[in-house]
Amino acid sequence: MQIYREILDQVFQKEIALLQSGKEEMNNPLYIGNELLPKYQELLKEYEKLLKVSRKVFLISDSQGKILKRREYEIKNLLDNTNQGFLTFGQDLLVDTEYSVECKRIFGKKVANANIIDLLCIDNPDSKERMEKVLEMVFHANSLNTRKQYLLQLPSIIDINQKSIEVAYKYIEETESAGKQVLVILTDITEKLESKAQIEFLSNYDSLTGLFNRAYIDKIIFEIVRPANLPLSVIVGDMNGLKLINDTFGHAKGDQLIINAARVLQECCRELGIVARWGGDEFLILLPNTNQEICQKIEDKIAKACQETPPNPIELSIAMGNATLEDPETTFSEVFNNAENKMYKKKLVESKAIRQKIIADVQKRLQTSSFTNEGHINRIQKVAIQFAKFLGCSVTSTEVRNLKLLAALHDVGNLAIPQDILCKPGKLTDEEWEIVKRHSEIGYRMGLSVGESTVAEAILAMHERWDGSGYPSGLKGEQIPFISRLLAIIDTYDVMTHDRIFRKAFTREEALEEIRLQSGKQFDPTLVKAFLEQADILFPYVSNVFFSFLVLRVFRNITNPRISPVINNR
Repeated sequence: MQIYREILDQVFQKEIALLQSGKEEMNNPLYIGNELLPKYQELLKEYEKLLKVSRKVFLISDSQGKILKRREYEIKNLLDNTNQGFLTFGQDLLVDTEYSVECKRIFGKKVANANIIDLLCIDNPDSKERMEKVLEMVFHANSLNTRKQYLLQLPSIIDINQKSIEVAYKYIEETESAGKQVLVILTDITEKLESKAQIEFLSNYDSLTGLFNRAYIDKIIFEIVRPANLPLSVIVGDMNGLKLINDTFGHAKGDQLIINAARVLQECCRELGIVARWGGDEFLILLPNTNQEICQKIEDKIAKACQETPPNPIELSIAMGNATLEDPETTFSEVFNNAENKMYKKKLVESKAIRQKIIADVQKRLQTSSFTNEGHINRIQKVAIQFAKFLGCSVTSTEVRNLKLLAALHDVGNLAIPQDILCKPGKLTDEEWEIVKRHSEIGYRMGLSVGESTVAEAILAMHERWDGSGYPSGLKGEQIPFISRLLAIIDTYDVMTHDRIFRKAFTREEALEEIRLQSGKQFDPTLVKAFLEQADILFPYVSNVFFSFLVLRVFRNITNPRISPVINNR
């Protein structure tokens, strides 16, 4: 308040000085007894009262002005944060005022004094004439209700600068300060419509493949199962090996396999029926006006197309069953169950062959991979069977069968490890080494996925050590599966005696000596003793002048996990 008083004193400086001068004059002895003195005193009192009132009025007006300005700012701030555009235009169709920043965002410019028709019809010029006629009727109508009815004829959603804008109109009656006006409220609903379209899409379509989904089939099935569409054939399909791909190579590869399957189904059934993704790895095909014979041909066509699809990472395979609805009295559920039962029966009968095919695909991929030495799998399989026979195992035994499969798949986990790490010529970082060590667990999951639990356990234990210092579980001694202990020796010998990206091959003598030195540490001492006794039979000695002798003691001092195959046998 003190500040306001100082400001008022400055504003009324002359008036205050005049009042003060008058008071001093009244006290002058020269004017004592003057008959005009009382009137002058009365006039001075009234002037002082008037000055006080003027100061109060000024103070109130200034305060009210500040309040009004604050309220104006608050209202504008409120409008700016509603994400809506507000503007008014009059009978001349020119924008009087834009009340929020959203107007500028929507139109891309300030719109004061712009023609409202040009603004609202920027993306649809053909509607200008119609809008102009309606607005003319609005401003010339005789009643408020009539004006409201005319405003309802204006479009409620329009496109402005590639944005979808919801538009609301409100007529404002004429006042003393302003003529007839229309308030326009603009709301950008582009994202809302896109979200709605996305929701509608996902309610009917599978987001991964773009095929119809189960919810959509449930909606239309009663329309499909009509006499006009009989015979109606159904094919139910279930992908083979998807769990293996997800467990071994990750869900991204599994998703790609699903997409490939969807593409094959669409191409084989184009314009013939409806293809839907029924579940995670299941598909459904509805074929109206299709008899059993044609349905079977379509199923055969799909099976052939799967075989012709390049493996990624394994051959595409779908177990299928079909059935045909011919009698209107038969329900769709009965036909569907019939097709599904055929599919599961076929999957059961073919499961062994399918597993063998998947394993063969994985073996082929391993043999052609950049991290596996050419012929490695075949060599260790051959030596492993010979060594097992020497140990008294029958060639036809389950143990030898599992040993052979372990030899084929023990490195399968490496297929999921980044190639730049596996083929890195230099030393691995601690982080890279941890990534490499994951291949045992990945191989274990792959073994389980193809129904080979015993082999899966053996894969997991391939890098365990006799002294308990291996990974991933720290198993010790005979806790490690027998076939893992046996193959670990053979695998290590083969790795050491062949060139690798990060080092040259060792001689036969060097490799055998290192295996002997690791007896009781990395390897089962009993098996090492038998292996060394049979070395001349398992690995006939052939001199090679091109191999230079490397000092074994130097080799044993090397601790780089990328150089010493005995330490980690990658």
